[in-house]
Amino acid sequence: MFIFNNPIQVTEYTIESEKLKSGEKAVFAVISDLHECVHGRDNEYLLGALKEMEPEGIIIPGDMIDAYPHGDSGKTMGLLKKLHTLYPRIYYAPGNHERKIFEKIRYTRQMVIFKKGMARAGLSLMRNESADAGKNIRITGLDLHHAFYRRLITRRVPEGMLDLLLGKADTSVFNILIAHDPDHFPDYVKWKPDLILSGHVHGGLIRLPGMGGLISPAYRLFPKYDAGLFEKDGVRMIVSRGAGSHTVNIRINNPPEILKLVIEGKENGSRSKA
Repeated sequence: MFIFNNPIQVTEYTIESEKLKSGEKAVFAVISDLHECVHGRDNEYLLGALKEMEPEGIIIPGDMIDAYPHGDSGKTMGLLKKLHTLYPRIYYAPGNHERKIFEKIRYTRQMVIFKKGMARAGLSLMRNESADAGKNIRITGLDLHHAFYRRLITRRVPEGMLDLLLGKADTSVFNILIAHDPDHFPDYVKWKPDLILSGHVHGGLIRLPGMGGLISPAYRLFPKYDAGLFEKDGVRMIVSRGAGSHTVNIRINNPPEILKLVIEGKENGSRSKA
């Protein structure tokens, strides 16, 4: 049962940077935490929102699937195949659910099905890999071990670990880091990306006016990075409320969302607006 879970919303963010040519613009759709949910028949509402957005690429910060031993992810794999046909540039980094099926033996069946589905869709996960997205934009997908998604506690990412996993960031390009869990924001900042895209928290499930999200998947009350735009030491992070739900299928004052991300060139300095 979903409460206040329809229709799906589009939230737009514009980031300006001198690393792009003045007047140049790139548009991406960001779909996070679908968890095999369906919006309309054959995801017609989601696909309709994307059509209006006219993105040149789609960025996925993980958890498109649900990890469970007998899962087949069929609906989501079908959607990904359709998306790749419509939008050839898809940048998909794993969340904790994708990571779980690769790490735990009891999910082996689902892992095999997932790999086959991704191959049929013509896609691959960005597991600590980077891709040039044109217009001096580089997108990097971070794949952290499942131990960094522990409930109740936040395990800090060791100093220098992102450099070991990803290599040092090339500061001459506009770097987008796809990092599923926003709790590690201070650790991500040290890698010096320009923008971080996250999800995972589902907006806090229940959003209270003036207070934000109530609880995170790690069972922490009033998570600091629940949804929206955050900034630290000149690095921005956008956290999606997610397009779906799982286990506790309740979203109150917290409709599912996808993001429209616009990156614009600017002559001097950079700023953001949402």
